[in-house]
Amino acid sequence: MRLAPCCLTALLALLPFGCRPPQAAGPAPAVVAPPPAAPATLPALAWTTTPSGLGIQDLVVGNGATPALAQVCVVEVLAWIEQDGRKGTLFLDTRKRGWPATFPLGVKRVIQGWDEGVATMKVGGRRLLRVPPALGYSAREAGRDIPADANLIFEVELIEVR
Repeated sequence: MRLAPCCLTALLALLPFGCRPPQAAGPAPAVVAPPPAAPATLPALAWTTTPSGLGIQDLVVGNGATPALAQVCVVEVLAWIEQDGRKGTLFLDTRKRGWPATFPLGVKRVIQGWDEGVATMKVGGRRLLRVPPALGYSAREAGRDIPADANLIFEVELIEVR
């Protein structure tokens, strides 16, 4: 019985050494800050401008179907007010709100810039649309988030055509 208290004492004496993680000698490593975020400039790709004034930059060319007139297009969209040739204030993010935008193509349910810009996309494609005021929202339609006569930039991804 005398052996048991001795073993217990030895185990208790060694307990502090086995329970702590090893500590490195010397100063703690410096925390490196991430590099500053790049400005939200438009990609250095060439804009194609249609006769109506719509600007198009393909970021990813899809390999699926191209929508036909009145087919329902399902798109994910980011939208900004253009400021000094750059993406300015974000006013629409369909992923953040939790559901994509859906609309029948070419039947004036969305702004003319969307109808024209999505009409030549293929499913799986992603493109930027620079929408001039004439193809965007009228002063009456713009509301408080979009100033009258604003150029708008949309990043549109065509998810599905029904």
